[in-house]
Formats: sequence, C-alpha cells, structure tokens
Amino acid sequence: MQVKIEKAGINGEGIGYIDRKPVFIDGVLPYEIAEIRITETNEKYMKGELLRLVKPSPFRVEAPCPVQHECGGCALMIASVPHQEKLKLDNLKQSLIKYMGDVDFRLIKPMVSNPVPLGYRNMLKLPVKSEKGKLVSGLYSTNTNHFVKADHCLIHSDGLETVKTAVLACLDDHHEEAFSFESMNGIRYIILRGFETQFQLTLVVGNNVLSDDVINDLMKVPGIASVYLSVNTDRHSHDPFGPILIHKAGLKTIPVFLNGLRYELSPTAFFQLNTVQASALFTKIVNLVKIEDVVLDAYCGVGAMSLLMAKKAKKVIGLEINKESVKAAIENAEINKITNVDFSSGDVQKVLPLVLKTEKISVLVMDPPRSGLSAPMIETLLNSNIPHLIYVSCNPSTLAKNMAELKKKYEIVSLTPFDLFTQSPLCEVIADLRLIKSV
Repeated sequence: MQVKIEKAGINGEGIGYIDRKPVFIDGVLPYEIAEIRITETNEKYMKGELLRLVKPSPFRVEAPCPVQHECGGCALMIASVPHQEKLKLDNLKQSLIKYMGDVDFRLIKPMVSNPVPLGYRNMLKLPVKSEKGKLVSGLYSTNTNHFVKADHCLIHSDGLETVKTAVLACLDDHHEEAFSFESMNGIRYIILRGFETQFQLTLVVGNNVLSDDVINDLMKVPGIASVYLSVNTDRHSHDPFGPILIHKAGLKTIPVFLNGLRYELSPTAFFQLNTVQASALFTKIVNLVKIEDVVLDAYCGVGAMSLLMAKKAKKVIGLEINKESVKAAIENAEINKITNVDFSSGDVQKVLPLVLKTEKISVLVMDPPRSGLSAPMIETLLNSNIPHLIYVSCNPSTLAKNMAELKKKYEIVSLTPFDLFTQSPLCEVIADLRLIKSV
C-alpha cells in the first residue's frame, strides 16, 4: 500500500491519509511517497510501518547514527537541520491554528538555531544491560521495553560519552552486573551530568551495595567529581532516579557557569540540557524585562532564570513547589551575591494570589512542565491582571491550548522559537504576552 505523507506529527512521525483517516508512520518526511504496511487500526487513526520509500524528500539525509531508526530519540535526524527547523515551525503553526483559530504568523520570530547540532547535551540517563559478560548502555525504544544498545550517542557531549565508557569499564573490572528484577540487585541506570571537565555520576542500583573499592576506583576515572547512588527497584517507575539518593564520594554539587553566574547543581536539580542554547534562551527572557520591573518567576527551579533577571530587574520573587530546589536557589543567590531576590516554596496557583496582595508584580515568567498550565493556574492568571506574562514552553501544543484561554485578557506580542534539541521534534518557545488594556 502506498501513501503520500502530508505533514509531520508532534513526535516527528509522518502523517498520511487513507480514506480520510490519518495514518502515522515513523521514519518518513512530509511529501514523501512511501510503501507501508498497516500495523494498527481503530476508529480514529491507523499506524503503519515503512517498507520502502517510493519517492524520498529532497531534504532527506542519511542519519549518522546506526540505531536512529530503533531508539526513537532522534526522529528528525533523517532530515537536514534547516528542514528540521521548518518542520518544528510548521508544528507550532499547526498547533496555533488548531487551538486558537486565526493567528497572525508574523508574530512568530525566526527560529534561534542551535550552533551545535550534535554533541550538545550536558546530561545522560541511560539504562544498563549485560551483553556477553560486559555492561552496555543504550536506550528503550519509544513507548516500549525494547532495549537498544548504543555505544555512542551523537547528541551527548564527547566528554559525557568518554566518561560513560570509562565508568562502565571500571564496573566491569569489579565484575558488577546489570540490574534484574529477579535478584533486585545490579546497575540499572547510569546518569552523568557534566560541564567541561567536571562530571557528576549517579548509578541507579537495586538493593545491592557497591564496595568502597568500587567507589574509590570510580573517583579515579578522569573527570569524575562526585559519585552518588540512587536506589530504585520500582517496576513501573518512569523516572530513573529512585526515592533514595546517597552521596558516596567527591563534591555534593557541581558548578555550571552561565551568562556570568555560577550555579551549583545536585544530581536531581533541573537544568537546561543544552548549555549553549540555554544561554540564548535566558538572554532573550532578560531582554524582555525592564529595570523597574518586579518579576515573579513561577516555576523557578534552582533559580537559573531568577538570578539572571535579578541582575537587571528591581526585584525578583521565585516560587517553586520542590523544597530542595528552593534551598538550592537560595544557595545560588548567596554564591552570586545577589540580594534583590526572594525564593519560597509553594504551589504557585495557591501562593500567587497571596503574593499579589503584598507585591505589585509587573512581570510573571513561567516555564511549566510539558503538560502546560493547569486550569486553576490559568484562572489565577486571568484574575491577576499582571501586565506582562512571559511563557516559556517546551510543548507548542499545550502552549497553544493555554494561550487560547489566556487571550481572553492577553494579546500575543511575539513568539520566539528556539531549537534546543536538534535531531528531535522538540521545540522551545518564548511567548511574550501583554494585558489588553481595555479588558
């Protein structure tokens, strides 16, 4: 069966139509003609498997990764980087049309390109398995438990991959085994975060205890600055980190330097995975803030954006539901000697009305999870009458849904897309929203 691919989906898959019913196919690009086999069908859609390309796209390239077609992490690696950016912009536009109707696309600024399309990630989280008596790392195929061995992931920094290989070799030297649910022992995941020459290692394990000899030898791996263990025996956990995190050796936090500030990060602290593009993203946000502004950073994490804005704004208030992140944000403010910022813990939709009683907030910055803003949070914002909203989104679909509600009181001034995750379909967008004065 042949089908013409009409557009790309939000996960990078191709979408064609058979008898007006959409069919989703991995590994194809818009306007290609593909021979496929239907693998799943229901009342609303079908899924298909690519058998061969009848007419390839002129923008198709050969993926440099040998397991790209299996792991699912880099769905757009089959397209040239400029065409990847076009597909991301197309998805943003489709989301705006779907949820907001008539939108002036002139409000969308040019894509901020990633100058480092490979080797840009500063963190890896990889499952570990045993193969021929050796530990190997890889990935699980999208939405499956199928393990795909990947000796070298091209979007990780070279430093991460070098240290990862050395860590696995060290564990092999000590005859450590991969985790199994039968024994509830072994190495389940390797997690590495690194900037330049310092790397923070977390090994996710079962109920087993790594000996001091193993820990000491891991600390001898060039670049390793700290070693943590995280215990996770949950069969259904989607997060590699378990509920228990144990510091075993070295530094408790590692530093990252960004836009003139220093941040100390624990293994579980959230930080943008692309350091270079994070710098560009934060610079754009700071440029939207004025020196007289009182800014509320609604999902402040460890204070990365808050502290940068505090260097320019009159005052910044950071809210974060995670108490450990708030503690880290306060410490980061002290490290950088920034005093015009206050951090506190709490659910922003509950705390915001209280803050507005004592502070005249002129700008609210929000960088919510991929699921976007909750309905109560949107209602809180609409009742707040804050003059200026800066919405940082990693999901154009939920951004468009949320803006469809916010447009009752706010108008879009600009939408600036950033390519933070080249080779993947993900796109970061900064939405600049202003209160409509007549409302």
